[in-house]
Amino acid sequence: MQPRRLSSPLRGTGWSNALLLAVLLAGTATAAPPPDGGPPPAAEQGGPAGGFQQGGFGGESAAPAYPLHWRELDPQQQAFLRSLQSQWEQLPPRRQQHMAAQVQHWSQLPPERQAQIQQRLTRWAQMTPQQRAEAARNARAFRDMSPEDRQRVAEVYHQFQNMTPEQKRALRARFRAQRQGGWHGRP
Repeated sequence: MQPRRLSSPLRGTGWSNALLLAVLLAGTATAAPPPDGGPPPAAEQGGPAGGFQQGGFGGESAAPAYPLHWRELDPQQQAFLRSLQSQWEQLPPRRQQHMAAQVQHWSQLPPERQAQIQQRLTRWAQMTPQQRAEAARNARAFRDMSPEDRQRVAEVYHQFQNMTPEQKRALRARFRAQRQGGWHGRP
């Protein structure tokens, strides 16, 4: 029996097809939070795949962090992080410090990038704990891929974004059917 040929840039990477589809269907490929449960880190800093940094999420230091209360944020930080206000006090102190520090960088980006970041923060704020955990797993899996595989995932992600709503629905339905039938992305 001849192996099935894949019609994507992921041809020959087997395991990554299932991962890619799961990431695409979860809708969190570029907005995954870090393992500590905080909102998306510096993922918005650039790059087609979200800009995750290799050494960890957002370049946080190992220095102890202290809680940063919402009222301690300056008006620019509060405005940019408004979607996180109701959850701010529950964030780990290191995440609070990192997010507050990122606002300065984010505010210097073009308006369309700022809008993307705020949209991702809002989406994260609306996720359930299970969705955040899934997003963290996806982010770790993506971060652990080789640069070539990350590039392939980014290409397929962009192909997916360019599909019509009907094509996306058909792909999701096919993936659900394959997943229910025990398909694990292996050719």
